[in-house]
Amino acid sequence: MSEPSLYPCHGVHSSLPKGKASGQLRVGRSHLIFTIADQQIELSLNELTMEQGGASDRLVFFTHPARPDWRFYTSDKSVLKDPHFKQYPHLATKMRGARNKHVFNWSLLVVVLLLILAVPIAAMMNLHRASAVIAEQVPVEWEQQLGESSFAQYQIGAELMDEEQSERLMQPLISPLIDVLPNRRFDYRFYIVNDGSLNAFALPGGIVVLNSGLILAADDAAELLGVVGHEITHVRERHGIRGVISRAGIYVAVSALVGDVSGVLAVVADAAPLLISQGYSRDFETEADELSHELLVKARIDPTGLARFFEKMRAKEQEKLAELGDEETQAWLTTAMGFLSSHPTTDERITALNHRDADESIEYRDLSQPFAELKASVEAFVIEGEQDAPDAQDDLYEEGLYEDEQAAEAETVLAAGR
Repeated sequence: MSEPSLYPCHGVHSSLPKGKASGQLRVGRSHLIFTIADQQIELSLNELTMEQGGASDRLVFFTHPARPDWRFYTSDKSVLKDPHFKQYPHLATKMRGARNKHVFNWSLLVVVLLLILAVPIAAMMNLHRASAVIAEQVPVEWEQQLGESSFAQYQIGAELMDEEQSERLMQPLISPLIDVLPNRRFDYRFYIVNDGSLNAFALPGGIVVLNSGLILAADDAAELLGVVGHEITHVRERHGIRGVISRAGIYVAVSALVGDVSGVLAVVADAAPLLISQGYSRDFETEADELSHELLVKARIDPTGLARFFEKMRAKEQEKLAELGDEETQAWLTTAMGFLSSHPTTDERITALNHRDADESIEYRDLSQPFAELKASVEAFVIEGEQDAPDAQDDLYEEGLYEDEQAAEAETVLAAGR
């Protein structure tokens, strides 16, 4: 004969102090025996009713028709596994139902937890695609204001060519690209800055800034417009905003996907300082390469110019780096070269661009005259700036920006290659 099992319990009855008291429950072969406040109540298992209840079914209740005024319960759910109940079919059924419900509840909890984890993980893994959806929640007006705010901060320390002059020079070169843009949502504005680094960048809303060093390094209009088409594509595909969203984290991404755009707009409002210095992901750069190639072909501009420009810039960077033995100075020069450091140009990207063969049946535009006029004007603009400025290297020494002569030598090498 098996020994009775003991469990803590509570009894509810009008005879008890305040109607309730704690005690002990013993499960025997044929009876439940409750010892409550010096009272002992026996209930036959044959007609016993057993139910779960309370918050999350954490309690087990017992009632019996022989003692309808009494109610007992225990929080020790191990009672549901007591072997004495197995001898009574109606109780055994309750035990199986309770176990199944317990398993179901835990399974449901696990599923919910997995979903909670899976949504942000899936969003992170597909953030490149998700950011396009989220960016659509940002009004065009916000994007334009963000670009204007970023550009206003950039202008503080920049020497820009007169806006009317740069617009006149750039218009015949860029209008073929702008005219074939599908679903044009932005007004594109182009600025030229006196900066010898080989760089260009685009801001949300349509602002594109070209460094004088990049323009002067291009050998023909196709090379320059390859870069311009690349930057236009960053604007058109909203890569700037999407980059900000990607860096903002999963919370903003998930919030936007479920319809709460307040977090996105807050991030966008604070993003101005990040946009000029941020680099683009490999996915964004690949997308800009592919779509700008299509744009150039549609505009009847030789699309091989971008790959040629990348190859030339990579060769020039390696040539300049080879002249400098110190690794720290080489790193400084790599940053100073600008375009290659902020737009990572791998062998794979150049190869991919070269594999996009130009259509020999297309008669490409001859833009040599407006390109020559642009280069001549930019050269004059740079010379004028050098004449107006004090000796830049002396100033750098005085301000302590060069720590040694080797860094100064790097600047001289760089300047010679502009």
